[in-house]
Amino acid sequence: MLRLSQALVVNDKFQGTLSLASNGLTDLSALYLSKIFEKKFYNITKLDLQGNAFSSKAGEYIGTALANNTSYTIFKVSFAKIHLEDIGLVHMIEAVNQNKNILKLDIGIVTNHGLEQLAELLKENTSLEEIAIEETTDHQKYWSNSGRLAFTRTLKSFT
Repeated sequence: MLRLSQALVVNDKFQGTLSLASNGLTDLSALYLSKIFEKKFYNITKLDLQGNAFSSKAGEYIGTALANNTSYTIFKVSFAKIHLEDIGLVHMIEAVNQNKNILKLDIGIVTNHGLEQLAELLKENTSLEEIAIEETTDHQKYWSNSGRLAFTRTLKSFT
């Protein structure tokens, strides 16, 4: 069976949306994907990873690769229905802050602490046009009024 990383190395002419939604991908798959974003010749413009079995490592791997290759022309990344936890969330927002080509981000499921971190990290951003977030289903980590207020203030003051 041909692995994802091998398939993309074979086809360096690929361009457009790469939809890997709900494929049961794990953090190891995210590590392979991150290697793609270190290259100059791939042309993935949209990456849809929603609904996979990722943890914080996926956000860490992909976020770091996109932050380190700021010329990579991807403009949309989706982690919908995924909880990247605080570490993955931070790495993806840092990637968006550094790689000005990323205009749209669906960061997935965010806890109250994540919402507060998001509010703080987005203050540095000058290029993101659209962000989608989902509230956690863990009732102990629902968004608080202070978390919502911090996020709303950031949107009003820095966009």
